[in-house]
Amino acid sequence: MAIENDLRARILQLLDESVSLSRGNEYGQCVEERQIQLCSAWITAAQNAVHIVSPDPRTAYRLKVDKVATTDHGYGIHKAVGELTAVLRSLVTDADAGLLASVADRARAEVFDDFLDHADAYLRDKRKNEAGVIAGVVFEDTVRRVCRKHAISEKEQKLDALISELASCGELTAVKAKRARAAADVRTKATHAQWTEFELSDVQTTVEFTRELIAAQLDA
Repeated sequence: MAIENDLRARILQLLDESVSLSRGNEYGQCVEERQIQLCSAWITAAQNAVHIVSPDPRTAYRLKVDKVATTDHGYGIHKAVGELTAVLRSLVTDADAGLLASVADRARAEVFDDFLDHADAYLRDKRKNEAGVIAGVVFEDTVRRVCRKHAISEKEQKLDALISELASCGELTAVKAKRARAAADVRTKATHAQWTEFELSDVQTTVEFTRELIAAQLDA
Protein backbone atom coordinates (compact mmCIF):
# COMPACT_ATOMS: atom_id res chain seq x y z
CA MET A 1 0.00 0.00 0.00
CA ALA A 2 1.12 3.53 -0.62
CA ILE A 3 1.09 5.94 2.29
CA GLU A 4 -1.55 8.67 2.06
CA ASN A 5 -0.21 12.16 1.43
CA ASP A 6 -0.99 13.61 4.86
CA LEU A 7 0.61 10.68 6.65
CA ARG A 8 3.63 10.74 4.36
CA ALA A 9 4.09 14.46 5.05
CA ARG A 10 3.94 13.81 8.80
CA ILE A 11 6.53 11.03 8.59
CA LEU A 12 8.84 13.23 6.53
CA GLN A 13 8.42 15.96 9.14
CA LEU A 14 9.39 13.49 11.86
CA LEU A 15 12.47 12.50 9.89
CA ASP A 16 13.49 16.14 9.61
CA GLU A 17 12.97 16.72 13.33
CA SER A 18 15.03 13.64 14.20
CA VAL A 19 18.24 15.18 12.83
CA SER A 20 18.68 17.54 15.77
CA LEU A 21 16.93 15.39 18.38
CA SER A 22 19.17 12.37 17.81
CA ARG A 23 22.35 14.29 18.64
CA GLY A 24 23.97 13.77 22.02
CA ASN A 25 26.52 15.88 23.87
CA GLU A 26 30.27 15.30 23.86
CA TYR A 27 29.72 12.32 26.17
CA GLY A 28 27.09 10.77 23.91
CA GLN A 29 24.26 11.65 26.27
CA CYS A 30 21.06 13.69 26.21
CA VAL A 31 20.90 15.63 29.46
CA GLU A 32 18.97 18.78 28.57
CA GLU A 33 15.42 18.56 29.92
CA ARG A 34 13.93 20.29 26.87
CA GLN A 35 15.52 17.84 24.45
CA ILE A 36 14.49 14.88 26.56
CA GLN A 37 10.88 16.07 26.47
CA LEU A 38 10.99 16.62 22.71
CA CYS A 39 12.55 13.20 22.16
CA SER A 40 9.83 11.56 24.23
CA ALA A 41 7.10 13.32 22.25
CA TRP A 42 8.84 12.44 18.98
CA ILE A 43 8.96 8.75 19.88
CA THR A 44 5.24 8.77 20.67
CA ALA A 45 4.47 10.44 17.32
CA ALA A 46 6.67 7.95 15.47
CA GLN A 47 4.93 5.05 17.21
CA ASN A 48 1.55 6.47 16.23
CA ALA A 49 2.62 6.82 12.58
CA VAL A 50 3.81 3.22 12.46
CA HIS A 51 0.55 2.02 14.02
CA ILE A 52 -1.44 3.82 11.33
CA VAL A 53 0.63 2.45 8.46
CA SER A 54 0.90 -1.04 9.94
CA PRO A 55 -2.30 -1.82 11.88
CA ASP A 56 -1.42 -5.47 12.51
CA PRO A 57 0.37 -5.65 15.91
CA ARG A 58 2.22 -8.78 14.78
CA THR A 59 4.30 -7.08 12.08
CA ALA A 60 8.01 -6.52 12.58
CA TYR A 61 7.56 -2.75 12.35
CA ARG A 62 4.96 -2.69 15.11
CA LEU A 63 6.97 -5.02 17.34
CA LYS A 64 10.10 -2.93 16.90
CA VAL A 65 8.56 0.49 17.46
CA ASP A 66 6.54 -0.71 20.47
CA LYS A 67 9.63 -2.21 22.06
CA VAL A 68 11.61 1.01 21.63
CA ALA A 69 8.72 3.23 22.73
CA THR A 70 8.13 1.32 25.97
CA THR A 71 11.78 1.18 27.04
CA ASP A 72 13.20 3.62 29.59
CA HIS A 73 16.14 5.14 27.72
CA GLY A 74 17.29 7.63 30.32
CA TYR A 75 20.04 9.89 29.01
CA GLY A 76 20.23 7.76 25.86
CA ILE A 77 16.77 8.72 24.66
CA HIS A 78 18.27 10.54 21.66
CA LYS A 79 19.66 7.19 20.49
CA ALA A 80 16.12 5.78 20.49
CA VAL A 81 15.12 8.62 18.18
CA GLY A 82 17.95 7.66 15.85
CA GLU A 83 16.91 4.02 15.96
CA LEU A 84 13.29 4.80 15.10
CA THR A 85 14.39 7.20 12.37
CA ALA A 86 15.87 4.22 10.51
CA VAL A 87 12.62 2.31 11.11
CA LEU A 88 10.52 5.12 9.62
CA ARG A 89 12.74 5.35 6.54
CA SER A 90 12.41 1.61 5.93
CA LEU A 91 8.67 1.74 6.55
CA VAL A 92 8.15 4.39 3.88
CA THR A 93 10.28 2.44 1.40
CA ASP A 94 8.41 -0.83 2.00
CA ALA A 95 5.01 0.88 1.86
CA ASP A 96 5.86 2.55 -1.44
CA ALA A 97 6.96 -0.79 -2.82
CA GLY A 98 3.61 -2.32 -1.85
CA LEU A 99 5.18 -4.74 0.61
CA LEU A 100 2.77 -3.81 3.41
CA ALA A 101 -0.42 -3.98 1.37
CA SER A 102 -1.35 -7.60 2.02
CA VAL A 103 -0.71 -7.26 5.76
CA ALA A 104 -2.88 -4.14 6.05
CA ASP A 105 -5.63 -5.61 3.91
CA ARG A 106 -5.77 -8.81 5.94
CA ALA A 107 -5.95 -6.82 9.16
CA ARG A 108 -8.81 -4.75 7.76
CA ALA A 109 -10.52 -7.90 6.51
CA GLU A 110 -10.55 -9.27 10.05
CA VAL A 111 -12.16 -6.07 11.34
CA PHE A 112 -14.79 -6.14 8.59
CA ASP A 113 -15.54 -9.78 9.33
CA ASP A 114 -16.24 -8.91 12.97
CA PHE A 115 -18.70 -6.20 11.91
CA LEU A 116 -20.43 -8.58 9.51
CA ASP A 117 -20.78 -11.09 12.33
CA HIS A 118 -22.74 -8.42 14.21
CA ALA A 119 -24.91 -7.88 11.14
CA ASP A 120 -25.56 -11.62 10.97
CA ALA A 121 -26.61 -11.61 14.61
CA TYR A 122 -29.12 -8.82 13.93
CA LEU A 123 -30.43 -10.74 10.93
CA ARG A 124 -31.03 -13.81 13.07
CA ASP A 125 -33.05 -11.61 15.42
CA LYS A 126 -34.99 -10.18 12.42
CA ARG A 127 -33.60 -6.71 13.20
CA LYS A 128 -33.40 -5.60 9.61
CA ASN A 129 -32.67 -1.93 10.20
CA GLU A 130 -29.63 -2.41 12.41
CA ALA A 131 -28.27 -5.16 10.17
CA GLY A 132 -28.77 -2.97 7.10
CA VAL A 133 -26.81 -0.07 8.54
CA ILE A 134 -23.85 -2.23 9.54
CA ALA A 135 -23.80 -4.23 6.31
CA GLY A 136 -24.08 -1.10 4.19
CA VAL A 137 -21.24 0.70 5.94
CA VAL A 138 -18.93 -2.32 5.73
CA PHE A 139 -19.79 -2.79 2.07
CA GLU A 140 -18.92 0.79 1.16
CA ASP A 141 -15.72 0.73 3.21
CA THR A 142 -14.74 -2.51 1.47
CA VAL A 143 -15.34 -1.05 -1.98
CA ARG A 144 -13.28 2.04 -1.16
CA ARG A 145 -10.41 -0.03 0.19
CA VAL A 146 -10.47 -2.23 -2.91
CA CYS A 147 -10.31 0.91 -5.05
CA ARG A 148 -7.28 2.18 -3.14
CA LYS A 149 -5.65 -1.22 -3.56
CA HIS A 150 -5.96 -0.86 -7.33
CA ALA A 151 -4.89 2.80 -7.41
CA ILE A 152 -8.41 4.04 -8.16
CA SER A 153 -9.06 7.45 -6.64
CA GLU A 154 -12.05 7.12 -4.30
CA LYS A 155 -11.95 10.37 -2.38
CA GLU A 156 -15.19 12.34 -2.80
CA GLN A 157 -16.42 9.76 -5.34
CA LYS A 158 -19.88 8.24 -5.04
CA LEU A 159 -20.23 4.53 -4.45
CA ASP A 160 -21.89 3.79 -7.79
CA ALA A 161 -19.09 5.52 -9.67
CA LEU A 162 -16.51 3.42 -7.83
CA ILE A 163 -18.36 0.23 -8.71
CA SER A 164 -18.27 1.31 -12.36
CA GLU A 165 -14.52 1.94 -12.10
CA LEU A 166 -13.92 -1.51 -10.64
CA ALA A 167 -16.02 -3.07 -13.39
CA SER A 168 -14.24 -1.15 -16.14
CA CYS A 169 -10.80 -2.29 -14.96
CA GLY A 170 -11.93 -5.91 -14.71
CA GLU A 171 -12.00 -6.24 -10.92
CA LEU A 172 -15.77 -6.85 -11.01
CA THR A 173 -17.57 -8.91 -13.62
CA ALA A 174 -20.86 -7.63 -15.03
CA VAL A 175 -22.76 -9.96 -12.71
CA LYS A 176 -20.77 -8.91 -9.65
CA ALA A 177 -21.14 -5.24 -10.57
CA LYS A 178 -24.92 -5.73 -10.63
CA ARG A 179 -24.79 -7.39 -7.20
CA ALA A 180 -22.57 -4.57 -5.95
CA ARG A 181 -25.08 -1.95 -7.07
CA ALA A 182 -27.84 -3.83 -5.25
CA ALA A 183 -25.70 -3.75 -2.09
CA ALA A 184 -25.03 -0.05 -2.64
CA ASP A 185 -28.78 0.50 -2.84
CA VAL A 186 -29.19 -1.11 0.59
CA ARG A 187 -26.39 1.10 1.89
CA THR A 188 -28.14 4.24 0.63
CA LYS A 189 -31.58 3.31 1.94
CA ALA A 190 -30.31 2.22 5.35
CA THR A 191 -28.24 5.39 5.69
CA HIS A 192 -31.27 7.54 4.96
CA ALA A 193 -33.54 5.53 7.26
CA GLN A 194 -35.74 4.40 4.37
CA TRP A 195 -36.58 1.27 6.30
CA THR A 196 -39.62 0.22 4.26
CA GLU A 197 -37.67 0.24 0.99
CA PHE A 198 -35.49 -2.80 1.62
CA GLU A 199 -36.11 -6.28 2.97
CA LEU A 200 -34.33 -8.65 5.32
CA SER A 201 -33.30 -10.72 2.28
CA ASP A 202 -31.67 -7.65 0.71
CA VAL A 203 -29.48 -7.20 3.77
CA GLN A 204 -28.59 -10.89 3.79
CA THR A 205 -27.52 -10.64 0.16
CA THR A 206 -25.43 -7.56 0.96
CA VAL A 207 -23.65 -9.37 3.78
CA GLU A 208 -22.95 -12.39 1.58
CA PHE A 209 -21.61 -10.33 -1.30
CA THR A 210 -19.47 -8.21 1.00
CA ARG A 211 -17.90 -11.35 2.45
CA GLU A 212 -17.15 -12.57 -1.07
CA LEU A 213 -15.56 -9.26 -2.00
CA ILE A 214 -13.41 -9.26 1.14
CA ALA A 215 -12.27 -12.83 0.53
CA ALA A 216 -11.35 -12.13 -3.10
CA GLN A 217 -9.75 -8.72 -2.71
CA LEU A 218 -8.54 -8.17 0.86
CA ASP A 219 -8.03 -11.55 2.46
CA ALA A 220 -6.02 -13.20 -0.33
